Amino acid sequence: MKVHSYKTPHKYPSNGSTKTDVLRDLTVELYPTGRVWNLPEDSFFRKMHDGINLSFVRMVDACKLSLDSIFPDNDNFSAADASLWEYRLGLITNVDLDLDLRKRSIARKMGFPGTVKARQSKSFIEYQLRLAGFDVYVHSNVKPYKTPLEVTNISVTSNQHGGNSQHGNSSQHGGVSFDVIANSIESNESFSVGGDDSLWATFFIGGLNLGDTAEVPATRLREFKELVLKLKPAHLVAFTLINYK
Repeated sequence: MKVHSYKTPHKYPSNGSTKTDVLRDLTVELYPTGRVWNLPEDSFFRKMHDGINLSFVRMVDACKLSLDSIFPDNDNFSAADASLWEYRLGLITNVDLDLDLRKRSIARKMGFPGTVKARQSKSFIEYQLRLAGFDVYVHSNVKPYKTPLEVTNISVTSNQHGGNSQHGNSSQHGGVSFDVIANSIESNESFSVGGDDSLWATFFIGGLNLGDTAEVPATRLREFKELVLKLKPAHLVAFTLINYK
């Protein structure tokens, strides 16, 4: 009759209740069946193996935690991991944000640009902004080209826009911020688009419909502008219809 080694009386199988028990059971399977290889309870031989296995368990756990800290797709990815990856990826660190949102932003950056070839298109820029947690929409400026004044019903004065066509610096009316994102993440960027013949190189970021305003937390203003600058084609200027709260 064939008797498996783990069935012999002196092997004491543990049924793998802990990681240390699993490793001990594997060790038992590798040893010969002679009595000299017996691992009885409280024996020095067994305690020696438990000590060695404890080191192995720590190594396995450390390896698992290392993997958990690499990808922001698990509960073990901590705020410290998020800060480290934001530094590595060149993202602005905002510790006041929810950790899940920071993890989504990191995952978005890790996967950028992916296999999308048209990654400077309106739809791709909008998708990336929304993936980063910004509830905004991107609208192309198509013929007949429009200024921010022409897509809203809010009255603005001519000295709040650069050039002859009444657009440029940021302005604010009724709590709605009309801003320009061209070259800087600083608030109130000073930039003149120029005349109406330059409006082809502009687009709008705002609410669902062209002319609607969107809301972005004031604490994420710099993060939002930085992402727009990284996503948009260098020769285009973004008119933002956004209320920063």
